[in-house]
Amino acid sequence: MLHVTCPSNNIPERRYAVQVLFNELLGCNLIDDDIRFDVQAENYTIQVGNRQIVVEDHFFQQFPEPLSYLNAENLPSELSYFHAMGKEIPIIYGVDKYEETDNRIIIGLDIFGSTFFMLTRWEESLFGRDDEGDCAENLLFTVKNNISQRPLVHEYEYLLKTLLNNWGISTKEREYSVVMSHDVDGLVPPSCKKIAIDACRQIKNGPPKNPVVNLTWQQEILYKCTFPKAYSQVKLYVELCEKYGIPEWFYFKVCGKGEKEATYYYNDKRLKRVIDVLAAKNNPNIYIGFHPSQTTFDNQKQLEAEWGRIVNVTNAHPVLGRGHHLLYNLPTLRMWENMMSREGQPFRVSNCVFHSHQGFRSGIAVTYPIFDYYERRQMKLYEHPCQIMDTVIRYDAKKKSAEERWGEVKDIIEIVRYYKGELVLTWHIYIRNNSLINKYYQWGVKTVDYARGIK
Repeated sequence: MLHVTCPSNNIPERRYAVQVLFNELLGCNLIDDDIRFDVQAENYTIQVGNRQIVVEDHFFQQFPEPLSYLNAENLPSELSYFHAMGKEIPIIYGVDKYEETDNRIIIGLDIFGSTFFMLTRWEESLFGRDDEGDCAENLLFTVKNNISQRPLVHEYEYLLKTLLNNWGISTKEREYSVVMSHDVDGLVPPSCKKIAIDACRQIKNGPPKNPVVNLTWQQEILYKCTFPKAYSQVKLYVELCEKYGIPEWFYFKVCGKGEKEATYYYNDKRLKRVIDVLAAKNNPNIYIGFHPSQTTFDNQKQLEAEWGRIVNVTNAHPVLGRGHHLLYNLPTLRMWENMMSREGQPFRVSNCVFHSHQGFRSGIAVTYPIFDYYERRQMKLYEHPCQIMDTVIRYDAKKKSAEERWGEVKDIIEIVRYYKGELVLTWHIYIRNNSLINKYYQWGVKTVDYARGIK
């Protein structure tokens, strides 16, 4: 009853965009034969019985040669909006056009080219992602145009959903949910020996230059008294999430002595005890994830070494991962894919999050399959995007009031709820001064309480 016909160039890319929208999001369960490619087609045609929705092709049709779109000249330029059915939707590719007759609707917004742009993040490859593992967020189209706090893929999804429902096609209904994740970047309290050494050094040379990362010896004493065990800070968040019955994901580092940013060691018995305490809870909402160090970026040997460590420490094969500093590119993700596929289970990564503000980096708030735009194929990895991160709240304190920051957090929560997505929160666990830890925690309590209190 339902099939989609596409122009016959850029076939893997078009198929991916159609499958994510119609299968992953709308639940239409299209099979391969339902997604057709026609050399005569100039636009996309969604056939519903004797009715048609024509989605104009304003992107791929311009670049019939594979990968010829990967050029800065082909990035979207000025922002415009599509207007129909009372909606005003940002256009990445397309025009503001909507025409409707009894059996035919024509849409000028290129839903499929725009969805491909958001989900693949190919734009970032032009701004340093390939070489550096990250890019300047202020260069991104959605950030420059102040629409990064809108889940554009869901807006395109709901446009299709409305049209299909009006024609009697049922679509999938999701449930809104909340997840709290933790990058465990610090764990073990400072030893008495370390405090004594730091005290001597600071008495001689003065206090540390970076008071956020490096504590004064007095602050180290206070931290050690407040959080005497490696599990002490973890316990705060475990009890919070148990209270609200929400899933909690812990991403543990497994660095060795002498390795870059080794804030605790994979063979430290205290790390093993923390993981064992979490496992002993037999709580299906608690997951242990993999947090590979920044040295695993483009470094398969280090990645495989750290994967072996996390498997050994947890006595399991984690199904979740997030790179330290969120560093990744497609070659690194291929390493993840090759390594995880040996375990024979789906693996979710959670690297898609903004460093500088809350929002929807890939325009979506549900798990989705990753597409390798260089090799032109859907990967065996799934991205699990995050929308709200604690460090952004702290960074924003320099330029925004507490009310403004809380307003932005609330807005994101309410948007995810509206689109029935999965709200993913990231709250770090590391060694900081007690005042900062308490602020983070109180923000976490307030955020979870509001997120779970929405009906």
